[in-house]
Amino acid sequence: MSVSLVNLTDLLRRRSAQAILSLWSPASTTLRAELERRLEAWPGEAEALLSSPVFEHRFEYERDPRTMAELPEELVCPALIEAMDRTWPKLEEQRFARSWRPYVHQVQAWKALRQEPARSVVVATGTGSGKTECFLVPILDHLARTPKRRHQGVQALMLYPLNALIESQRERFSAWTRHFGGAIRYCLYNGDTPPGAQPSRIYKDEPERVHDRATLREDPPPLLVTNSTMLEYMLVRPEDNPILMKSQGSLRYIVIDEAHTYLGSQAAELALLLRRVLLAFGVSPEQVRFVATSATIGGKDAKADLRRFLANISGQSEAQVDVIDGRHEIPPLPEVPAQEIGVDALRALSDEERYQALAASPLARSLRRAVVNKPSTLAEL
Repeated sequence: MSVSLVNLTDLLRRRSAQAILSLWSPASTTLRAELERRLEAWPGEAEALLSSPVFEHRFEYERDPRTMAELPEELVCPALIEAMDRTWPKLEEQRFARSWRPYVHQVQAWKALRQEPARSVVVATGTGSGKTECFLVPILDHLARTPKRRHQGVQALMLYPLNALIESQRERFSAWTRHFGGAIRYCLYNGDTPPGAQPSRIYKDEPERVHDRATLREDPPPLLVTNSTMLEYMLVRPEDNPILMKSQGSLRYIVIDEAHTYLGSQAAELALLLRRVLLAFGVSPEQVRFVATSATIGGKDAKADLRRFLANISGQSEAQVDVIDGRHEIPPLPEVPAQEIGVDALRALSDEERYQALAASPLARSLRRAVVNKPSTLAEL
């Protein structure tokens, strides 16, 4: 049976509204009627809870002309490039090949985080722009320059707002540190971390990962990935005190992921928490490189606002903070005679033929131009 897009959208809209109302079950009939009216309104209409769909381009970010192997050794050491280029069973997708060209904003972040005296960085780029590599590569590079030394004590503290985000980093951390045979270790510390020591076979299979709280307290790894709640507990729980004592003076990096989610009182609480962290680890703000990752924020004063935000959160001066954003590579369209083509005719063409036909369409070109200039709603388009 054929169902039109309009009918399908209408069906989804009404059924979604009923599902939400069933979940909330408001006792007030007046409130229920008002919620039903707004939930069933077409997205983008006045007073509708759902906005009109937004379209934005997904062109790739600008890449550095050099491959990873061609970058200067003082920026990324050969030992780390080799480690990231390795493939391990079940971790093949995490490979960062030496033949790859990193994004321009990634190289900018690596340079900034290598500077002396220490500088801090806000990375404000879109989804899929490699923000994790912006801070993880310099941190691992710092540790990899002494590969024969087994690092003990937390040197990099990474704060993620959600446990799911913490767990999402596990495969990448394992893939990029396993090459060092346990010299560079990490721990994902959240409410699910087992309290007691785990079987030795687990550590034999993954020597780079600290699997339990007992080992974390006995032998803190250089990389600690956690959230603000667990960090708060760590500062006040007597059983976690060994982590702090064995990490005195060693903390060099604090990463705040999804920094744009910290607003108002939550941002103030984070600022106070980080000041307590610096005192507990026995370091000053000037000794630590703070990194904040953020989604792209619009506005002519966006960079100044982000710089001020990280300075206020970290207790550093604004002059110590760099703001790095990514730029997209917008491929030019071929110059072809203008000619419109119908949808049915487009369906019969190959991918290359369809591209040429759309490139000749003034309407398609204007839509592309609109989306490239800024994200646009369906109503605007």
